[in-house]
Amino acid sequence: MSIQKNIKSSSRRALLLSTAVSAAAVLPAPAYSADMMLEEVVVTAQKREQGINDVGITVNAFTGDMLQERGVASAEDIAILTPGLTVNETAATGVPLYTIRGIGFQDYSTAASSTVGLYFDEVAMPYAVMTRGLLFDMERVEVLKGPQGDLYGRNTTAGQINFISKKPTEEFGAGMTAGYSSFETLDLEGHVNVPVVDRINARLAFKTTQSGEGWQESLTRDDKLGKKNVYAVRGLVDFELSDSASLLINVHYTDDQSDNKANTTYDGTLIGLGEFAAPYLQLFPYVVSGDTPPWYSTGDNRAADWTNSYTDPDGNSYDIRPKRDNQLFGTSAKLNWDISDDITLTSIVGYDKFDRVEANDWDGSAANDSSNINTTDLEVFSAEVRLTGQTDKLLWIAGAYYSEDEMDELYNYFMSDSVYGNGAVPFGVSPFMFAPILQLHTRYNQKTDSQALFGHVEYNFTDKLRVTVGARYTEEDRSWSGCTFDAGDGSLAGFLNFAFGANLSPGDCGTIDDDPNSPNYIFAAADPNDAFHVYEETIETNKWMWKFGLDYAVNDDMLLYATVSRGFKSGGFNGANSNTTQQLKAYGAEEVTSYEAGLKSTLLEGAMQLNLSGFYYDYKNKQEQDRAVTFVGLISGLTNVPKSEIYGAELDLQWMPADGWYVTFGAAYLKSKILEWETTADSSAWPVRVTEDSSGQELAMTPRWQLNASVEYEWQLSTDLMMKLGGDVSYKDDTTGGVQPSDATDAYALVNLRASLTSIQDNWSVMVWSKNLFDEYYYPAAYQGGNGPYVRSVGMPRTIGVSISYDF
Repeated sequence: MSIQKNIKSSSRRALLLSTAVSAAAVLPAPAYSADMMLEEVVVTAQKREQGINDVGITVNAFTGDMLQERGVASAEDIAILTPGLTVNETAATGVPLYTIRGIGFQDYSTAASSTVGLYFDEVAMPYAVMTRGLLFDMERVEVLKGPQGDLYGRNTTAGQINFISKKPTEEFGAGMTAGYSSFETLDLEGHVNVPVVDRINARLAFKTTQSGEGWQESLTRDDKLGKKNVYAVRGLVDFELSDSASLLINVHYTDDQSDNKANTTYDGTLIGLGEFAAPYLQLFPYVVSGDTPPWYSTGDNRAADWTNSYTDPDGNSYDIRPKRDNQLFGTSAKLNWDISDDITLTSIVGYDKFDRVEANDWDGSAANDSSNINTTDLEVFSAEVRLTGQTDKLLWIAGAYYSEDEMDELYNYFMSDSVYGNGAVPFGVSPFMFAPILQLHTRYNQKTDSQALFGHVEYNFTDKLRVTVGARYTEEDRSWSGCTFDAGDGSLAGFLNFAFGANLSPGDCGTIDDDPNSPNYIFAAADPNDAFHVYEETIETNKWMWKFGLDYAVNDDMLLYATVSRGFKSGGFNGANSNTTQQLKAYGAEEVTSYEAGLKSTLLEGAMQLNLSGFYYDYKNKQEQDRAVTFVGLISGLTNVPKSEIYGAELDLQWMPADGWYVTFGAAYLKSKILEWETTADSSAWPVRVTEDSSGQELAMTPRWQLNASVEYEWQLSTDLMMKLGGDVSYKDDTTGGVQPSDATDAYALVNLRASLTSIQDNWSVMVWSKNLFDEYYYPAAYQGGNGPYVRSVGMPRTIGVSISYDF
C-alpha cells in the first residue's frame, strides 16, 4: 500500500471519529434530565426478552423506526449499520455472502450454507440466496456476534442475524408509506392491524418496489440495466388459545422479477496482475492493436456491460440478460404455553419453498465469456421444541431441533467466446481451437438432515455474578449427486471425445473420474466412457457446540462479561461447473473457538450507552476457495484452511448530548492471519497438484477498520409540527482478497442525509433523503469474472428521494 493511500485512509478514519463528537463540540455541557435518558432496546437474543444491556454477549440491535429512517430495504443493507458485518458476493450467481468479524465462506454456489445464521421470526434460512427479499414492517433486527450454537439450530460459526416482524395487537391500526426516488423508483409499504374477534388478532403488511429506469449504463451500446419489480406480503394471526397459551401463524410470500446487477471490467495491471486472466474472443483486435477495450472502466459508478442473448449452433436462443424471476413462499407456527408459573413450552415449525430462474453476467462485457442461468428448487423444513424454566437464581432452557432441506439446481453456463470456446481459435489455444466448448449444464441434487439436542443454564451465584453454561449436540447428514453435462449442443461431448477418445453423445455426463482409487479411473478404465459419470457422496457430521460465560454487574449501570464458546459449520459440496470428480469431493466441517470479553455501561445519568468488546478466534479448517487442478487448467475448487486466527475489538456508543440531539458511533477493528495452508500453485498440471505455502496471509473480507457514525437533531417547529435533521457516515477499510489478489477491495466511505417533518401526534411525516450523497465510486466485491477478465461489482451512485407516511 502506498504512503498516499495510507494518509487518505487515516484521514477518512479521522473524519469519521470527529463526526461522532462534532455535534457536542458546539453545545454547552448539559445538565442531564429524565427526558434525555436513552430507551433500552428489548432483544430476544437468548430466546427470551431481555434488555440489551443485560445480555452478556455482543449484540447490535436496530428498531424498525431506525431501519425505515436509514432506508434499510434488504437483509444485505444491515451491513451499513453494523461494524464487523460485511455483505458481498464472490461471483455473479445471485448468492450474497455474509461475513461477521472475518468469518465467512467465499463460495458462490447456491448449495453453500452460510457461516452467519439468518433467522426470520425464529425460523432459519440456511441458504443465503433465500434472503434477498424486501425487509418491511420490522419490529427490530438483532446482530449477534460470535458462535451462538447452544441456542440456535442450524450450525454456524460467525454469529446470527435475527429479523423480527411486528406482531398483531389488540388495537386497530393501519399505516401507509409511499416514496419516490432516483431512477423512477416507487416504494409503497403498508400495514393493517385488526382485532378479528375476542382473543384473535391479525396483522397484514406488504411492500413493493418498482423502478422504470435502470441505473447501470452499457459501455458499448444504448442500453440500461437495473429496473426493479418486487413485492412482498406477510400475514400474521395471533390466537390466544387460553390465559396460558397462544399460537402465532405466519404466512409470507415474495416475488422478485427485477434486473440483476452487471459487473464492470477493468485492466488487471492496475492491481499488479496481468491485464486479464485468460483471453476471450472480443479481446483479439485490441491485443493486436494495443488499444484499450471500450468495456474497461474505473471511477464511473454507472458504467458496466453485459450480454443480452445467446444462440447456440442449433439455432436455440437464450435470454441471458441479467435478471431474476424468484419466488419465496413460507409459513410458520409458534406455540407458547405456560405449563406452570415457572415453566414455558415453546414450539416453532417452519416451511419455506424457494424457486428461481435467474440470469447473471460474470464477465462485465458484451462478450459471452461467462454467463449463466440458475434454475433452483429449494425446500426447507424445520421444527424446534424447547422448555424454559426460571426460579429466583436459576434460568434453564432445554430442547430439541430438527431440520431437513432439499435443493435441485440446473446451472446453465454459457462460455462460447471464452478461451475454452471460440476464443481459442484466434489465440491459437490448443486443444480447444479444434473442439471448442460452448455451453455447460451442471445439475445436482443436495439433501440435508440435521437433528440436535441442546441445553442452556444461567445461574446467579450472587446479585452481581451470573454464570452461563450451554451445549448442543448435532448430527447432520448431507448427500449430494451431480455432474456437469453436455448442454445438448454436443460441444462438451465433442471436446471430451477428441481429448480422451470417448464416445459421448449430446446431453451425456462430462465429469471425468480422476480418482486413482476409483474403479472408473480415467487412466485405468478399459472403456473411456466409463470414466464419465454422476458423482455421489454422503457426509456425516456429529459434533458438540458449547459455551461458558461469566457476567458481573458492577452496579446497575455497568456489566462486565466474558465468554468462551465453540461453534462449527458442517461440510458440504461444490456446486460449480466440474471437470473432474476430485473437484466435487466434500470439504470438511470448520470449527471456531471464541474467547471474548466486554463491557456494557450506562453513563451520564442514562444519556449515554458505551459498549466495548475484544475477542480472539482460534479458527480450524476454515472452508475456503482454492483452485482445482483439472484437464482444462486451474478452475474453481473448495477446501479447508487447517489453521488461522482472528482477533479484534469493537466499540458501540449511543449518546444524547443535549435535548433533541442523538449521536451514535460504532467501530470494529479486525486482524486476521492464516497460520497453516498449502494452496494450489500455478505450476500445477493435471493430474498432479503442486502446492505452495500461503501461511502468513490475511483472510478474505477482513477489513482492518469498519466505522459508522450518525447525528440527529429534533426540535418542535410549532405547536403542531416537529422537525428532524439527520446524517450518517459509514467507512469500510480495504481488504486484501485473501490468497486471491483479484478479490481485493478499496476503502470507501458513504454519507447519507435526511430531513423529516412530523406531526406532533406522530401520525404523519414527510422525509427527504439522499444516499451516497457525494456520489462515491466504490465496489463491495471484486473477483475474476468467470474465465477471462477481472471485474468489480460497483455500488449504486447517489440517489435522492422523498417519502410520505401516514398512520390511520
